[in-house]
Parts: sequence; structure tokens; C-alpha cells
Amino acid sequence: MKNATKPLISVLIVLALVGAIGMSAYRKMHKTTVVPRTVPTRQGDLAVKVSEIGTIEPQDKVDVKSKVAGRLLSLYVNEGQFVHSGQLIAVVDRSLIDPQIASTRAQLDQAQSRLVQSIAAYKLQVAQSQTAISQAKANLRQSETHLATVAAGARPQELAEQQQAVQRAQIALNDANRTLKRKQELLAQGFAPQSDVDTAQMAVDTDTSNLQTAQQALSLTKAGARLVDVQDAQEAVQVARVGVETAEVNALQNPVSKSNIDQNKAAVQQTNNDLAQLLVQLDDTKIVAPASGIVLKKYKEVNEIVQSATTGFSDSESIVVTLGSRPRVQVDINEVDISRVHLGDPVDIHIDALPNETFIGKVTEIAPASTNAFSDSGVSSGSQSSISKFSVKIAFDKLDPRLETGMTATVDIISSQHKNVVLLPLEAISFTGNNGAVTVLGPDNKQAKRQIVLGERNDTDAEVVSGLAAGEKVVVAPINGSDRRTININGPNN
Repeated sequence: MKNATKPLISVLIVLALVGAIGMSAYRKMHKTTVVPRTVPTRQGDLAVKVSEIGTIEPQDKVDVKSKVAGRLLSLYVNEGQFVHSGQLIAVVDRSLIDPQIASTRAQLDQAQSRLVQSIAAYKLQVAQSQTAISQAKANLRQSETHLATVAAGARPQELAEQQQAVQRAQIALNDANRTLKRKQELLAQGFAPQSDVDTAQMAVDTDTSNLQTAQQALSLTKAGARLVDVQDAQEAVQVARVGVETAEVNALQNPVSKSNIDQNKAAVQQTNNDLAQLLVQLDDTKIVAPASGIVLKKYKEVNEIVQSATTGFSDSESIVVTLGSRPRVQVDINEVDISRVHLGDPVDIHIDALPNETFIGKVTEIAPASTNAFSDSGVSSGSQSSISKFSVKIAFDKLDPRLETGMTATVDIISSQHKNVVLLPLEAISFTGNNGAVTVLGPDNKQAKRQIVLGERNDTDAEVVSGLAAGEKVVVAPINGSDRRTININGPNN
């Protein structure tokens, strides 16, 4: 048995040696190597974008409020409706204002009547005062003249005139006596009636009385002024002076009457103002759109009560509707990316409700300060980190009636664009500051390290300023050593 086993072992050993020799020869004939995954550089355009999700909102939002309190009688708009500036939106009940207007107009009529009366009374009082003063001064001048006359006595001309009056009276009496004597003689002869004698006698008696009066006046004139007459004249002057002073004192009441005019004018003006305010309130019962826009929300319905926005107590209760103008997108950009966003940057806008369309816009507003912050819970440590965000407003280049407030929008803010540059994926670059290093795979599959100068970059690619040309292959580091290919350098790949 042992003799039979030895030849079998020898055969097996020989076969093993032959197999080993054959395998070694095969490996020499089919030498293999591991080739890494590469990406080519390419010529193209690089767009640096900041992407975020936001919401469509109106560019200008106006709360249309009621300036008067009352019951809403009519409401002429619905949510989503476009209204023009000045268009009637709603009407508030005016039944509380109309009686106030009627009462105020009646008060105005009364105040105007009192003003007219006070003006007429003032003019009359001024005229009467001026007349009284003039009359009193005239009386004073007359009294003073009389006093001067009485105190001075008779003048030679007056004495001469009275003497002439006595002479005339004496002549007239003498003539009357002669006429009486002739009438008596004629009566005795029967040539004249008794009536002629009687008439002649009456003329004698009259002329006798006139002579006596003239003689008495002449006697008084020659005697001079009596003391009592002087005193009476002096008292008359004093009374006249008091009359002038009284008239002037009474005239001092004129300004008082004029102040009544001023008061009545003020009353008329105040009542006019009250009426004007009520008329404004009456006009305010018609609520109109202050600007053109879309009705975003209605806060009131017909027959509900609205408060006055002018009181300041229930401002929210005065809102009837809210209007919005042209839509825009509002997004919150985190503090890392906000420095890459500039006013006027073009924006590609994608609306979730309109998935097959891209809208074009531009950045119109960037908040100068952080508007909000939120906290993210750490996965491992459980700590919280705050990320500040900045509000950015984006306007649409063209309006579309399908864009509505509240729609979700994804925006790509293009902060910069570089045309026809050499591009390389970020995964192939080992960054050193703002530049980097790459491993280039040559035509002979040999790898070579190379330093490159980088320009702008986005989330996927970087601009190669120098160090690489378009079409060169750059090695990408394998992920966990699994991304490799085996090739036969002397034959087909396995």
C-alpha cells in the first residue's frame, strides 16, 4: 500500500509545480493596473447662484379703513378682485350723521343772524354816539355864546337900535292918534261910521303898548345884564359841557359792541368748521380704494359694525379690506450667503404651482439688518446655534395674472456669471485658500500633481483661471476605495 501511495504524491507535486509555473507565465503575459476615476475639464459658462425658498407677497399692501364708525350697509368687492384707485368699496350707514348736519346748519343760521344783528346794532350805536357828541358840542357852543353875550351887556349898536325902536313906536302912536282924531271928527259930522272910529282907537291902543315895550327894552338895555341872567347862562354852559362828556363816555361803549361782532364772527366760523367736519364725515361714509390693487382679504361683511380709524382706539376693527399691488417674492437669505447678493442681481424664479415655467426677476431690496433668527438643535451635542437671516425682495420682470399672494417660490439669485471659461467640478480640487491643487492623468495614464489658480465657484464647479486647459482629465479621489477600474495595459479591459 505504501509503495502505491508514493507515486501518487509525486504526481500531485509535479502538477502543482506545473500550475504555478503556468500561472506565473500567464500573469506576466497579462499584466494589470488600477486606473482611478477622472473628470474632464470643460469650456462653458459659470453662474454663481444663491438659492432659497420664499413666498409671493404684494409689493405694496394697503389696509383700507373706515374713517367713521357705523354699520356697513354695502360691500362691493370680493377677495382676488382688482380695483382701481378711487373705486367705491363700501358704504357705511349715515343715519347718525344726517341729524347732526341738520342741527349744525340750524345753529349756523342762528349764529349768522346774531352776527348781522350785532353789526347793525354797532353801526347804529356809532352813528347815535357821533350825533349825540355833535349835538352836545353844538349846545355847548351856543351856551357859551349866550353867556358871553349876557356877561358883556348891550353894545352901542343894540342901544341905538332900541332907541330907534322907541322912536318908531312913538311915530306910529302919533300917527294913530291923528287918525283917531280925524275919524272922530268925521263921525261927528256924520261922514264916517262908528266902526272906523273903533278901528282907529284900537290902532292907538296897540301902538301905545308897542311904545311902552320898546321903552322898557331900552330901559333894561341901559341898566345892563342882571346877575341872575349871568348865572343862568353859566349854568347852561355847565350843563352843555356835561352833555358833551356824557356823549363821549357813551361812545366808549362802541368797542364793546364791536367785540360782540367779533364773538359772533367766531361763533359763525366755529359752526362752519363743525359743519365742514360733519360733511367730511358724511363723505367718509363712502369708502373708496386709495390705490389700485387686488383685494387680498376682506375683514368685514354687510351689516357688521366698523370702528373709526381716526379715534385710534380700535384700529384693527376699522379695516374693511386689504389691497395689494404687483406681486414680488420675499425670501430670507442666511448670513453666509447674503454678502453674495446685490441689488439688481438677476433671479430665476420657479413657482411650485407652475412647475413647467421659469419666471425672471431681479433683486430690489436687501434688508440692512437681520430680520429674524431661528435655532437648530444639534444632533450629537444637543446645543443650539442661531443663524441670522436677512430679508430680500425680488420683483418680477413681467406680471402674470396666475401669480397670487401666498404661492411658494424657489429662487436662484445669480450673483455673477462668467462666460466661456474653463470649468472643473469641485470634487476634483484640493483647496488651498482661494486656489487649489489637482492630480492630472496624462495620456500614458501617469498621474501628475499640478497647482491651479481659481476664480469664481458655485455649488458644483469652479472657474480655472490658469493651470489647466479644457479637455484635460483630473483624478477624482475614490470614495472609500471602491470607485476604481481594472484595465489590461496589454490587451482588452477585464
